[in-house]
Amino acid sequence: MICPKDKQASVAEYYTSKDVTGFRDLVEFSPCNLWPLIRGRTLWIVGDSHSYDFFHAAACFLLDLWDYNFRGMFPMAREAEAFAAMEKHVQHSKPPECIPLVEDTMVCHFRVNHGQVFLGHALPLLERMAKPTDIAIINFAHWHGTGDGSEYKKLLEEFAEAVEQSMERLPRFVWKEMVPTHYDQQHGLYPGGEPPFTCAPLHVELQSNGSIQATDDWSEIVVEGGHHNKAAREVFAGTDVVMTAYWNATVELFDYHRDVSDGRGHECGHYCFPGAPQAWLYYAYLAIIKAPWSPLPAA
Repeated sequence: MICPKDKQASVAEYYTSKDVTGFRDLVEFSPCNLWPLIRGRTLWIVGDSHSYDFFHAAACFLLDLWDYNFRGMFPMAREAEAFAAMEKHVQHSKPPECIPLVEDTMVCHFRVNHGQVFLGHALPLLERMAKPTDIAIINFAHWHGTGDGSEYKKLLEEFAEAVEQSMERLPRFVWKEMVPTHYDQQHGLYPGGEPPFTCAPLHVELQSNGSIQATDDWSEIVVEGGHHNKAAREVFAGTDVVMTAYWNATVELFDYHRDVSDGRGHECGHYCFPGAPQAWLYYAYLAIIKAPWSPLPAA
């Protein structure tokens, strides 16, 4: 999971030396920037294993603000039965985790892979556990194939409609973009099978203005952020669900993936630490400060 030292140095060099709009602010981004937005709230992170990586990145980023003397109750404590049922019946479900921070602040995560499970279980749980002044960074994408069919977009539409109907009882939502994967096949999508895998570039180039440009005729959908992100942008346009925008800042990092933890070899979906997951925090911060519901009232 941890990047070798040479990779840590080179990914830092990538963001510090590349002349791209926003990268200087990314490098200078600190907990002092994020803290005023989350102080006194719970920052919920809900989604698949990439969201779990995001949770780990946030926990490490905010390490100096951990409350080691916390003796209170975690927000999911009253939902132990519901989470136990999910763990028993839902594939890859894991117990929720929370990191208590100072000043009644928390960062919490629970895992949900599929949109159907999010709509049927996660959203009602958030309605019961979270406050309207909380922020939830969420996603379901990677477990929905290529994302170019009507089924995935329908799930996004159902989610947006559910949020609109229950907005007064739900946290504010930030949709976490699906991250670029770099499997050695068209568009870098997971081809199936078992590791080890070979990772490869996605035939696009990052431009100085932050956009990306295709280097072949087959990569236009990569320029649009992939089918999943394209569908999400279309569905959430004009709603209070805001999106992160880190696809372009991650799309060239094909050489920064990690070995799977059980020793089977290299994969091309998840990134090593520190690296891309830490950069995603900056783009989540930008999404929050630009959201139509920001700034939120004091918690």
